Amino acid sequence: MAQSAEVVICGAGSAGVAAAYYLAKQQTITNVLVLDKHPPLTQTSAKSGENYRNWWPTEVMVRFMNRSIDLMEALSEASNDIFNMERRGYAYVTESIADIHNYVHHYSQLSVGDIRFHRGTHQNGTATYSPPAYRGFEGQPDGADLLLDKQIIQTTFPHFSDDIQAVIHARRCGAISAQQLGMYLLEEAKKLGVRELRGELIAIEQDHCGVRAVEVKTANGKERIETRRVINAAGPFAPHVAAILDVELPIFSVLQQKIAIQDHLGVVPRDTPFTIFMDEQHLDWSADEEQLLQSEPEYQWMLDKFPGGLHIKPEGGKDSLWIKLGWAFNRTIEQPLWEPEGTLEFPDIVLRGASRLIPELKRYIDNIPKPVVHYAGYYTKTKENLPVVGPLDVEGAYIVGALSGFGTMVSCVAGELIAAWVAGSELPDYAHQLSLARYDDPAYLASLSGMRLDGEL
Repeated sequence: MAQSAEVVICGAGSAGVAAAYYLAKQQTITNVLVLDKHPPLTQTSAKSGENYRNWWPTEVMVRFMNRSIDLMEALSEASNDIFNMERRGYAYVTESIADIHNYVHHYSQLSVGDIRFHRGTHQNGTATYSPPAYRGFEGQPDGADLLLDKQIIQTTFPHFSDDIQAVIHARRCGAISAQQLGMYLLEEAKKLGVRELRGELIAIEQDHCGVRAVEVKTANGKERIETRRVINAAGPFAPHVAAILDVELPIFSVLQQKIAIQDHLGVVPRDTPFTIFMDEQHLDWSADEEQLLQSEPEYQWMLDKFPGGLHIKPEGGKDSLWIKLGWAFNRTIEQPLWEPEGTLEFPDIVLRGASRLIPELKRYIDNIPKPVVHYAGYYTKTKENLPVVGPLDVEGAYIVGALSGFGTMVSCVAGELIAAWVAGSELPDYAHQLSLARYDDPAYLASLSGMRLDGEL
């Protein structure tokens, strides 16, 4: 006898788990089956940077993320902060102020909150700017603080290079434990009736009404689950699931990497915000190293200019020694693998790049502390770096995907939104801007060619 479910979710990553939770919690659809051939939260979700921010360059993403942060703050309170939500902000750092006012003006037009300027107000020769508390979000400002005074910058962030000219301290930003958040949502969903099935999707049956059933390969053989609604939450493998329905998605995957090392020299203060070096740069190679790289065609790219966006953060709390560094400089589209491998040169590259921002990190370049935890995961994205959340062209089929590098922080609102689509409930006014329907709008398509900022880190 075939099983049945009101909704089958294909993918048990952060988005799929959140979709299950909000279907059961908000939409009272509890006969939900979460399908994955691997344990929950073990693919891209396991490679998360574990951060969140409302500092995005498009209004739709600002509003989307503000809603997600609202949901996470409520969950933090309800769960006694089981997923360690903190709000130290993000520090966007640059050596040049040539474009800073245009950059800030752009964000001032968005719903990120007020932007406060700090140009050099001192008391007794000491900078007066105070960074946010390590934990908690009650009573903290949103928006951002723009630090343009070098004394304030050096007093507040003494580990930064003397060349830093400006810091934009975005405030409604911070960190969470992605695994703890995902497992909390999954366990709460299970209490409401949501089920898991370990297996591989091999077919989706259709009839004149649309989706009819899914066929799954499990350890015990093939199983058929009758359902009229399927959510594609397969992360990098979303195009594969869509292809089963003969649907082509405008998304692709790019491998990106991070490392974590123990900062036993105490170079990065533990209360430092998640820090992004905004500037492009050439890496600082010695003359011998440069000559060697120039002689090897496969490594000559390491002499090219690297994009801005290198980032670094303390990892693991005040008593931890760990720091995490990432840099999404890869632009090569590829077919995803379940266990992608990082490249051998990445740790050296990211440390050299980070040492321009934090000079004391140079002490680690030729003697990287062991062990090095090396993460490699996919940014599965659209051209404009907006997610895709909504119905597919097959009746009863939906997608929540293209959560490029921001899956953890957006999972709650993405889960809430796809649950509303599936249930036929009232949608927020930004819903269609995040659905595939946006690609039917000629004006939207024309706007893509003029995009300058996409918020990717």
